[in-house]
Amino acid sequence: MLAEEFPEHTAPPKRPGSDPAQDAEAGSCPASVDFDFFNAPEEYRRVAAAHARDGAFHSDRGPGFWVLASYDGICEAFRDEDAFTVGRVSAAEGADEERWIPLTVEGGEHTEWRRRLASWFTPQRVRELTPGMRQRARLRIEELAGHGGASFNEDFARPYVLENLMTALGWPPERLELLLAIDRAMIDSRSEPDPKQAAYGESGLPALERFAREHIALRRAEPAGDLTTASLSWTIGGEPVGDDDRASLLCVLFLAGVDSTVNHLANAMQHFAYHERDRERFLADREIRSAAVEEFLRINSCMYPGRMAARAGAGGIADRGETVLLPLALANHDPAVFAHPERVDFDRERNPHIAFGTGAHQCLGAAFARAQILTALEEWHRVLPRYEVPAQLREDPPPFLRNSYDLRLVW
Repeated sequence: MLAEEFPEHTAPPKRPGSDPAQDAEAGSCPASVDFDFFNAPEEYRRVAAAHARDGAFHSDRGPGFWVLASYDGICEAFRDEDAFTVGRVSAAEGADEERWIPLTVEGGEHTEWRRRLASWFTPQRVRELTPGMRQRARLRIEELAGHGGASFNEDFARPYVLENLMTALGWPPERLELLLAIDRAMIDSRSEPDPKQAAYGESGLPALERFAREHIALRRAEPAGDLTTASLSWTIGGEPVGDDDRASLLCVLFLAGVDSTVNHLANAMQHFAYHERDRERFLADREIRSAAVEEFLRINSCMYPGRMAARAGAGGIADRGETVLLPLALANHDPAVFAHPERVDFDRERNPHIAFGTGAHQCLGAAFARAQILTALEEWHRVLPRYEVPAQLREDPPPFLRNSYDLRLVW
């Protein structure tokens, strides 16, 4: 069956330290596939379905990596940092060459970083930030209303989300256009022949690091009530935080705080544009709006965080040092956990999705992201309750991320 559906499959590679006798006793290893890390979530799910019994598959592309395919296996790997280290958080080439704060630190060091960051994203602080979110959303949408159409992502979602992040972190509002340009360069890099080289182009990560270091210097000279100023007095492990780690932290907050939220917003709007009944229900019933946001978070999860196996036999599949992906797009579509996972269901009784990961490295900004999504959807439908995607622009999802980065809407 596999050979017919996936002719590119080959026998599993022989791994260092493997024992053929043990393999025979335990059953065959999960098959290997010529599989690209940058594939769309639909392709991840297609291949995972063929290996549902194994709960994993291996890609021979590049240096190779494992893909865990079940909700339980992915959750267990997130939570078992003895077996899966964050020393490598992606299967993209060169992903383990950077120190990303707090993504690639563990143990007591990670606990200290997380404790200091947590106070900036508490539910109470998110509630305090929400009126500003609502005002920014309303102003942008009302400005667009007379245009008859727009790019939802570029004309609304991206600047709206970035402004919210900048406000939360105390970044100067006059740097909005610079940060929008950096974000656009990072997005465009993913479709280049060499994504890593493109990301490190002058207008990508180097420009982001320059901004971070310039902002650190500004706050050292002109302190304010923002996170960067607070971080100037932080110590981790009894040592003062250096500017390299401080700049890394600011870069991570930017990279983690914009695109995923824009992606979820655009996917929700794309669904509403195609499913009028769900849109009418969202408009009419305030009680189901939070559940709708949770369902959109589940069904549109598209990130593929990685880990490095810290010991032989990690997860029952990986050897020490191998990369293992924990795709949210697979965990949150596992039919063993979510009935009819492909269906958007605002009445889903049980929705234990892990759109923000789980375990010690679960996203600290989850409440912030939820508030932005709900607020934007409410304000958009208050001002522009009727809209559609032009028929000539309805197309299949692009590679890697599920939504189009230019979701066009007309009204």
